[in-house]
Amino acid sequence: MIGRFIARNYTTSVFQESKRVVESSTLSNGLKVVSLVGGYTGPAVSLGLYIKTGSRNETQETAGLNQVLKGLAFESNTNKLGLEVQRDIEVLGSTAFAQASRDNLLIATQSLPNYSLQMLKNLANITKPTLPYHEVRDATEIIAQESEAYNHDSYSSIFESVHQTAFRGKTLGRPLVAPTCNLGNITKDAVNNWVSATYKPSNMILVGVGLSHNELISEAEKVTFGNDDSTTSVSNETAQYIGGESLKYSTGNSKVVLAFEGTAQSNVKDVAAFSVLQSILGNGCPKTAPGHGRTSRLFSLTKNNSNIVKSEAFNLTYGDSGLFGVIAEVEGATVGKTVSLITSEIVAASKTAGQELDRAKAITKSNILEQAESRTSALEFIGKQALYTDKVLTPVEFAEEISKVTSEDIKRVAKKMTSKKPTLVVVGDVSDAPTIESVQSQLKL
Repeated sequence: MIGRFIARNYTTSVFQESKRVVESSTLSNGLKVVSLVGGYTGPAVSLGLYIKTGSRNETQETAGLNQVLKGLAFESNTNKLGLEVQRDIEVLGSTAFAQASRDNLLIATQSLPNYSLQMLKNLANITKPTLPYHEVRDATEIIAQESEAYNHDSYSSIFESVHQTAFRGKTLGRPLVAPTCNLGNITKDAVNNWVSATYKPSNMILVGVGLSHNELISEAEKVTFGNDDSTTSVSNETAQYIGGESLKYSTGNSKVVLAFEGTAQSNVKDVAAFSVLQSILGNGCPKTAPGHGRTSRLFSLTKNNSNIVKSEAFNLTYGDSGLFGVIAEVEGATVGKTVSLITSEIVAASKTAGQELDRAKAITKSNILEQAESRTSALEFIGKQALYTDKVLTPVEFAEEISKVTSEDIKRVAKKMTSKKPTLVVVGDVSDAPTIESVQSQLKL
């Protein structure tokens, strides 16, 4: 029997997305409006309101108030009761969340385009809370539980120690979550004063993804955000990186963090260089999938040293400073050895060039573009930039900045960060923890 083969011609279709464009304007009341349009399929709109105040702006007496505002975001306001606010979100088929950080508070929603303008009004209403006693009380109780859970998480608590040590307990070194010892000071009057100082149009940024910029401006001008007449303000001290060490005894595996001052979000060139340096170091996790750092320096370090359970580079950026470093989990009394190995990898990474650099840049660009595929992530990507600078880049434009990073840029930022005192935090077996001076002596670039 003669086999018969039928040749078929297949056509291929390539999806061509529209170009993503960022537009920015400032309204007469001081409210900054930023939008990202293009590049997304499907009917959905994300809206977010950034308040340019975080835990860094708190004082000893007001510690925790930013977190309380997060808890009160979807409660009663001058237009609706708390139950009505929450019901509206559900009836419209929308989603909403609030998150408090060290230098901002974000209240965000996602909905179908037909309901986006209603959600915009809801965001504006949130900035005019009535703060009934029982809602403040209930929010404070929930915050106490959140703080306890946060402080019992080993990784959250060690990064809290890193910030506190690096910035000596001031600005970015202030507690991210409400200290339980200060919950008694969180009264309705205290919250009301914080609202008056922070919920002002000039202290806010409205961010939209998937909605026409002109339409967003037009609708934003029709509603009132916060109190435009408020004359109160909060502390706004510039962050000063200091560095130092913190050693805390604990049983089980030890966790060690070696950190340095990174860069401010507004310095795009250095943000790009530090992002690539982070990819060069990568992470050392046994379950790391191909394409996610298996060729990185920390993966090889972890693989070749049985005492290191896992390790990972981190890069945190804020308005006027940042933190860059490595966190590792180790077994036994091997903290000193691990820190020495990490410093060696940092020194070696500063000399990266050629194929290794190209690979790290490709990984960095891939991660950035992948994260920005969701509207909510894209909202946070452009919103964080808008907090600190007038020039806001799309994910694609930032990827282009990554492409421009050279070996000299890597060496420059590495030398800059290691020129200052490092921050060393150890939780676990501290018996062989090195001194800051010995760590510095190994960081000769």
